[in-house]
Amino acid sequence: MPFIISTTGTLQGYEIESYLGPLMVPSVGAGSFIKDWFARFTDFFGGKSKSYRRTYEDLLSAGLTEMTRQAIAHGANAIINLRIETTNISGGTSLISILLYGTAVVVKQGTIDVD
Repeated sequence: MPFIISTTGTLQGYEIESYLGPLMVPSVGAGSFIKDWFARFTDFFGGKSKSYRRTYEDLLSAGLTEMTRQAIAHGANAIINLRIETTNISGGTSLISILLYGTAVVVKQGTIDVD
């Protein structure tokens, strides 16, 4: 069975056998002068900042990988109630913070009752 990650508290077709506890993974990355400059340019003229989008995607991917690793280390085969919070921290340089949290669980495929 593949590892499952869900934003919901239940998984259709699966039964939760045990709750192993909460998981929380911070993922922080720095922007750069160049990214900041292009972001201001994009903000002024409109559009999307591809460099910041890539930074967020990379941080999210790294966070999900770490969260999955932690869950597996605790014996889980799924994460439920996944939540993602993002923050842009500035203090001379731009820092991007992504916080992922969810619940590590063990699930098994459920049976379907046919009446």
